[in-house]
Amino acid sequence: MILFSLVSSIGIVITGLVIGFLSGLFGVGGGFLMTPILRLIFLIPYNIAVGSDLAAIAITSFVGVLRHYKQSHVNFKIGLILLVGILPGVEIGAKILVWLKDSGSIDVVLNFSFLTVFIIALVIMVIELIKWIKENKTSCDLSSYKIGFHCFKKKQDVDNSINVILLIFTGLIIGILQGMLGVGGGFLLIPVLVNFFCLPARVVIGTCLFVICPSSAYGALTHIIKGNVNFILVVLILSGSIIGTTIGSTFTSKLKGKKIRFYFIFLIIIAIIMMLIKI
Repeated sequence: MILFSLVSSIGIVITGLVIGFLSGLFGVGGGFLMTPILRLIFLIPYNIAVGSDLAAIAITSFVGVLRHYKQSHVNFKIGLILLVGILPGVEIGAKILVWLKDSGSIDVVLNFSFLTVFIIALVIMVIELIKWIKENKTSCDLSSYKIGFHCFKKKQDVDNSINVILLIFTGLIIGILQGMLGVGGGFLLIPVLVNFFCLPARVVIGTCLFVICPSSAYGALTHIIKGNVNFILVVLILSGSIIGTTIGSTFTSKLKGKKIRFYFIFLIIIAIIMMLIKI
């Protein structure tokens, strides 16, 4: 059983507050920062950090999605399609984590896995920001698209359609990362939905939180069964993150799409630096 000193407990609560704020602001679950911080700074085993963080993310994302729903920033149809792929992906990722723990290679693999996904997310967001600046790009109108089984076309085409199969496959990949790394998946899902599916940034944020909530809850459940959740740690994280999420979500409507992208890029750069220092 893991015991927490007063100093580490206060540190985890403060970290939860900051991560919760980012969760509400950017529509990310926050696990992409919280999980490595719990391991690198508070020396909590990766498997416990992953399972406990998913439990906390499930609750904080629920708080965030309620606020975004009131602001009409949630598209339930796209969210439900993503969940078809995410939920089985979470189970696959959780089993991979258990296998890595048993093999003794969990620290090395997860450190490099976090670094890799951070770099991928950064590249995607930089490309999107450059396009936005050069072309003065505006997000596509979500109402101009139909959900279909063939690849979506350009906005000027009459029969615009978002590919269901592509959405499900995207969800599967995000789910595997969620179950394996304890991340909400929003830090990758947001740039993918904005850049490749051309969806409005604010709607993407709310929809990502809607997806993260049930998928993280399922991930927490499967990790509880596998013994990877510390409930004291979950309470400490939630003590700060719920307040932070509430505050962060109120700022989303005040930010323009370009600013959201710029701040998100800065956040990912910080995460990359943190992982490079560790490695």
